[in-house]
Amino acid sequence: MKCFAKVFVISMTFLIGTFFVTGFVYAQIAPNPNTNARASRIVGLWDVDVVVANCATGTPLASFSALHKYEFGGTGQVVPSTNPTALSAHMMIWNHVTNNDYQMALKMYRFDANGANIGWVVLQNEISISENGQDYVGSGVANMYNTQGTLLGSSCPSFVGTRFTGE
Repeated sequence: MKCFAKVFVISMTFLIGTFFVTGFVYAQIAPNPNTNARASRIVGLWDVDVVVANCATGTPLASFSALHKYEFGGTGQVVPSTNPTALSAHMMIWNHVTNNDYQMALKMYRFDANGANIGWVVLQNEISISENGQDYVGSGVANMYNTQGTLLGSSCPSFVGTRFTGE
């Protein structure tokens, strides 16, 4: 009987300890409060119209269409409808800020007419998605650097997008 009591006490101690450790571990890996239904609403492919303007005057400098692809996990790509020999693929990171608002940063490399790398551009944008999740607007700043990392200038892109539907 003493052996049974000893085994019972050891088993119960082990079982109770397991519950406490499991509870502690789950408390440490609780869901991120930013992970909610709205956090991933941006995920998908978007048709986007972009206007690049002079930041000081607001004068439009260029406009073009693009595809913006937002992936789960906070990465993405941009494919502009501009000549691909002048710019590399645009690689992006994004994050959910609050409600329908997001931030996006992307980087692309620039090339001269001979194909030599002449620097890069980093864009920082803010995006707001419509309540129905089918449209968005955004704006930000694009900083242009040479290959030594010297800031050459800035422009201010703004854009409107709709979900790509295959049409």
